[in-house]
Amino acid sequence: MPPKWKAIADEIAAQIISGEYAPGDRLPKIEELVSAGKGSKSTVHAAYKALEADGLVTASRGHGTVVRERTTLATAAEREQRSRVTGSSWRAGERSDSHMAGVIAAPAEVAEALGIAPGDRVLRRSRTYRDERDNSVISHSTSWIPAVFADELSELTMGRRLSGGTSIDVITRHTGRPVDRRISAMWPRITTAADAEPLEIPEDTKAAVIVLTVRIIDTSGMTIEYGVDIGGPGRRWTKEEVSE
Repeated sequence: MPPKWKAIADEIAAQIISGEYAPGDRLPKIEELVSAGKGSKSTVHAAYKALEADGLVTASRGHGTVVRERTTLATAAEREQRSRVTGSSWRAGERSDSHMAGVIAAPAEVAEALGIAPGDRVLRRSRTYRDERDNSVISHSTSWIPAVFADELSELTMGRRLSGGTSIDVITRHTGRPVDRRISAMWPRITTAADAEPLEIPEDTKAAVIVLTVRIIDTSGMTIEYGVDIGGPGRRWTKEEVSE
């Protein structure tokens, strides 16, 4: 059985992840939780300090304990653009790990997006983007790529971060055909048990997440990648536009 302070911290962390406490919300005062029978003042204080150490909240005199703004999601197109400009798809304050790659049978949704038959060979590349402050999952990203490129470009089949930009950069350099258009979609859904491992959440978690997809099509009309990003609970997508 976990210590009382950890049980309190875990309960509040789950409320933050589920969105019950949104970024900018102030948590109850320690005295309020003590009065509600959650534990002693020192126990609740220890729980709040643990939440602060995990990067979920900030505490300051006069403002109390406030839920931190979480790093927002980036679309595949935004990461591709950033890679062309900076040589890296990472944004400030994030990193990626758990890079994996392998050729498998195409699931039906992937086959439809790539214009191939279900069960045909397809290259699956995946990675996890993390917030450097607290190591939490920003998103789990999967790139589905026609197997012909796995056969021709061995670097794509290696389970590690690419050194020459994104997979799109590698493919377009190889074919000489630039990207012509991108078809993107975004929708919310509730987490399932299958999300537990990639998003690093308990299997019984029921929280809203955002799914981002993109089909990337080159000038020959070929879909060279189908990208799927699933944001961690509590993440949201934002876009900043600068007026001309």
